[in-house]
Amino acid sequence: MDEPLFGEQKKQTQVSQIIVGVLVMVFTLFSIAVGVYFGIKNPRHFVLVGTLVVTFLSLALLVRWWRDKEDRIHPKFKYLIAFLVVVTILVGVCINTYVWVKPPPPLVCNGFYITNNKTCLATPSECNGCLLVNIISAVPPIDYLITCGDCSSSSSNATSSAATSGSQ
Repeated sequence: MDEPLFGEQKKQTQVSQIIVGVLVMVFTLFSIAVGVYFGIKNPRHFVLVGTLVVTFLSLALLVRWWRDKEDRIHPKFKYLIAFLVVVTILVGVCINTYVWVKPPPPLVCNGFYITNNKTCLATPSECNGCLLVNIISAVPPIDYLITCGDCSSSSSNATSSAATSGSQ
């Protein structure tokens, strides 16, 4: 007969809550430290760090209210606490994923980059003005015509000075 009396928790339940709380706190502090360290180089990381801090503080406040012996809140709040634990972990994972994953190298293309087939259409070297791109055929292989145009002209028919065509 080791059932707790008057709504007290078992020792095993208290230990498991403490272990989960410590793990979430350590992971949160690690994620905040990583976000702040890399946020110095890229200020966009501070938005995720702020989100994590607000989420963790709301979780800590709700746990404090729930564990208060004098003013017990409704037991349904444990579901909200579990939800906030999951959200806190997900925001920490987002910070670590965003910080540690390297972005792909930038594309080096002196002209027009076509994302469908990952090709670069070079622009004529003698062009100083606007470039006009005309799609000659839309069925593969797609033919493009790149011409130099005059940006100062108000009409859509600009004068062409050089033309190149690419087939891909």
